Amino acid sequence: MNGYVTREAFSDEDFEANLAQVVCADPTSFEEAQLSPKWRLAMDAEMESIERNETWKLTELPAGAKMIGVKWIYKTKFNEFGGVDKYKARLVAKGYSQQ
Repeated sequence: MNGYVTREAFSDEDFEANLAQVVCADPTSFEEAQLSPKWRLAMDAEMESIERNETWKLTELPAGAKMIGVKWIYKTKFNEFGGVDKYKARLVAKGYSQQ
């Protein structure tokens, strides 16, 4: 138990910040995230950003081409006091499937 750290080793602010990060678990799937209004808002904001920046557009898949899938990534961002700053959702391409 030499490496054990007690609560007394932290200030109240540090303890609360660390506790908030442990308690707040980010979704690991779309199915899990869609059940929460805060994550649905984050996904809507990401889709609006993609459309506004014209990052990509849906097209017909050419014959013989393989589709590249996408995946949602979720991350809770904290401020310097350990409180939740925002919920961030990103839609990323599964580029690792390309050859």
